[in-house]
Order: sequence, then structure tokens, then C-alpha cells
Amino acid sequence: MEPVWYKSWPDGVPREMVYPDVTIPETVRMHAQKYPEREAINFYGYRISYAELERMASSFAASLWELGVRKGDRVCFFMQNCPQYIIAILATWRIGAVAVTANPMFKEDELAYQLKDSESETIILMDFLYPILQRILDKTYLRNVIITGYKDFLPSVPELPLHPSLKIPRQFFPKTLEMLELLNSKHDPPCADFNPDYDLALLQYSSGVTGIPKGAMITHANMLSNTICSALWLKADNGIHLAVLPLFHVTGLIHCLNMPLYTAGTIILLARYDTETVLRAIEKYRCSHWVSIATMNVAVVNYPKVRKYDLTSLKACVSGGAPVPLEVFKKFKDITGLGLVEGYGLSETVSQVTINPLDKPRPGSIGIPVINTRVKIVDLADSSREVPSGEMGELLVKGPQVTRGYWKRPEETALYIKDGWLATGDIVRMDKDGYLYIAGRKKELIKASGYSVFPQEVENFLSEHPAIAEVAVAGIPDPYRGESVKAYVVLKTDYENKISEIDIINWARQKMAAYKYPRVVEFRKELPRNGDGKILRRLLTGEPGLNKVDI
Repeated sequence: MEPVWYKSWPDGVPREMVYPDVTIPETVRMHAQKYPEREAINFYGYRISYAELERMASSFAASLWELGVRKGDRVCFFMQNCPQYIIAILATWRIGAVAVTANPMFKEDELAYQLKDSESETIILMDFLYPILQRILDKTYLRNVIITGYKDFLPSVPELPLHPSLKIPRQFFPKTLEMLELLNSKHDPPCADFNPDYDLALLQYSSGVTGIPKGAMITHANMLSNTICSALWLKADNGIHLAVLPLFHVTGLIHCLNMPLYTAGTIILLARYDTETVLRAIEKYRCSHWVSIATMNVAVVNYPKVRKYDLTSLKACVSGGAPVPLEVFKKFKDITGLGLVEGYGLSETVSQVTINPLDKPRPGSIGIPVINTRVKIVDLADSSREVPSGEMGELLVKGPQVTRGYWKRPEETALYIKDGWLATGDIVRMDKDGYLYIAGRKKELIKASGYSVFPQEVENFLSEHPAIAEVAVAGIPDPYRGESVKAYVVLKTDYENKISEIDIINWARQKMAAYKYPRVVEFRKELPRNGDGKILRRLLTGEPGLNKVDI
């Protein structure tokens, strides 16, 4: 019997396919031979052709080899978006080494944990982040410390406004290696012998499914399957891709780095998000594809001068990380003429599991399962029992993108991955046409007066309030109900100091059942998120807000 979501399948996209036995660096080499002058990267006006990208990646790969980096060795990336990131990761993969991506917002203990757990012996980092590393060097296994800086690849006259962080003076440190000097090796890198189904390309650290950070082991085949899937789904041939998502997260890695390079496209690379710069970049370079997160979409549609920019070059815009309010969907289409579509994925699946079809998206849905991917929805108390269509349950996924397991943690791998099925920890339902709707995390389910409350369902209701820009819901202890629903609200600028927390509660009381509406509202200036745009609910209950009301 065919999966129900096949009835909603996008036109021109294969349902099943056999992926080629190649790696991303190999495709870049082929493009460099076929399209040597084609622009691969544009960084504020600093342009790198495919031929130049191939030369630098090959040279850096040879330099890493000369430094003793071998197949299977871990190389840590502690960097913001910049061309050096792309060059270095291609070089790492070329010699069969494994990229370990670290969040550049890490403090000392967080970085030390990831370096030690991954047993990385080489790190490539930005100059302004070196003091963080310097304080923990003696706690690591590092042998090679390679430094780079924004100014190494910025044009003398930038074509777009520079974020203030890009203007800091270049810094140099003793007993470190300069990446620029390693881009001119006179040797050829060795030809690594790959088994794409087994050999690792990436250790992507995540606490999404398992609690504390653990390295999801991503193979070259895992990565390539979702790269090709994205290219086909989003019709990305030779496109111009706006890359402002952080490359250290899987969404940015797959959609903003791998997908453009696999399809011989151009990466319009921005180091940091800024709404004015994003709009100028889309108009100036006629960007065709933009994969983003909900906070960016909200910022764009609410930007006062958005309509002065021509955004009609956009052909595909995908949003992930957090739900997009219905109002934002409508405004985005009105401004760009293009529908915004949502998708869903995890670090353990190196980005997407589901995406809305471009030709038939459904606002509020995370879409349908992608190429070669199967899902099932199981009972929250009994994972061996699938729930009937339309009912809520935990999402399990099986496909070529699912991780081999967790680095050095076989017990937890066995706990969360059984017979190839990954237990995501996310609560969803599927409609009659195969579209999935997410209700929240299994461990974030709120039990109020014995009833199950799904945070995202409450958030969807609250996002309809005209004063609310963003909202997150969590459960808090309640001596009578067991738990009560609490809403953390970011107001639209026009409503600040004009509406109270009690106003929000009274409005919600008319919209939702008594056990479901928020009994507590707290106003916030912003909501805590990770680099992929997902709201970190666990941080909400422990942080002081502006003001709050309990009723």
C-alpha cells in the first residue's frame, strides 16, 4: 500500500531514487573543470570562482595532511560564516577527516566539552574567538590551532553593509598557524578511499533527542542524500542562494553550503543576520533561493521599508526552526509574491525529514516526508503501537538521512534508534493527505488537571492575537492542577505599554478550554533560541522577565 503522502507529492520530484556514490568535494572539482569562471561564493562583494574554490580547498587539504591530519581524524570548526569555513570543510572532507562544528557562541566549558568528547586534535577558528580557546587549551587534545579572520576575505570596498563584528581589527597569536598561509601548498592532497555509507563526514552535536550534547555521526551518504533531496525538492539548479543561516547548524550546512555547491550555484554569503542587508542582497544579486528560520521571516515582513526592495527574483523560500505565524505567511506572500513553506528536521537527520511541496504548501504544517523517507506516529506510552490517522503521537523516522548513531554512546544509540527507526521525541499528527503538524516535544508535554496540553497548539492560538509578535508556552508547577500553562510573550512594538498581561489571559480564555489557556503571562524582550532558530523552552523558566501576571 502506498504511503498516504504520495497523493500530495510535488510535481517533478522522484518518490524514490538511488543516490550517486560521490562526495561534495568531488562535485566541486567537477564543477571547477566544467565551469571554472562561474561564481561559487560572493562575500560582501569578494568573489570566488569555482576554479579558485577548488584550488584553495585542494591546497588546504594538502596542508592539513602535512600537519598530520588523517582519514577519520576530527577537525573542529569554531567559526562564523565566512568563505574560509567553506574552503576548510571541503578540504577536511577531501582527505577523509571528520568535521566537528562548534557554536561560535560557546563559552569556555562548552567548547572544552565538545573538543574533549570528539577528541579533536585540530581546530580552525576565528581570530576574535581565540581567547576563549586559549583559556582551555590545556584541557584539550589539540595539536594544530589554525587562525583566520573576516578581513582575510573581505573586499576593500564592500558591496553590502558590514555588520559591526566584521570591522574589528585582525588579530594574530603566537604558536598558532595562519590559514591564509596554508592555502598555497605546492603538494596535491592524497586521494582518500571512501565508503560513503560508512565513513563519517560530520559529528553534529545535539541535545535535541537525548538531553546532554552528543555527537550525531553523519556519514557522507547521510549528508549527500539530503543535499540531493533539497536540490530536487527546491528546484535549485544553478540558483543564486542567500546564505545567512549559520553553517555550523545542519540546516545551513545542507541548504546554504552543500546544495548550492552540488548544483553549481552561487552562494551569497553573509556573516550575520541583518534585515536591511538581507533585503539589499536579495535585490542586488537577484537571489532565487533562501532557506531561513521563522525569526528572520518575522523580521522581514515587519521591516518598515521592506516594500521598497524588489524581492521578485525569489523562487523558493523555506523556513524551519520554529512555527511561522499565519499572519507572517500572508504578509510574506503579499510582499514577495511567493509562498513561504515550512520544513522539519533534526541534527540526527542532517536537516530535513519533511518539507511542504512548493506547489501545494499548507500553512501550519511541516509538510510531507521527503524522498526515500518513511515515518510512523506511535502511541506516547507504547511505541510498538501506531496511532490512528489524525491522532497525536511520537514521530518516528526512517531514511537515508538518519544518523548511524551517537559518538561513543552505543547504549543511547540502541535506545533511540531501533531497526533504523529514529525516535524523534516530537509529538505530531498526520492529516488525511499526509501532511504533518507538530505539537511540541514529548518531554515538553504539559499535564494540566490531568489533561494533555500541547505547547504548540496553545502558541498557534496565541499567535492570532494582534499584539503578539512571538510567543512560547511551557508548563510550570501548580499545587492544584499539577501543571499550569505559562506563556512568554514578545509584543509587537506598536503595542508595548498599551496592553497588559491580564488582557492576553482574558483574550485566551475566550479562545481555549479552561485547562489549556495560559494562567500566567510574562512579557519578554526576546525569546531564547539556538542557532537554528528553535526556542529553548528549558531556558525560559529560569530567566527573569520584564513583568509577569498570574491569574
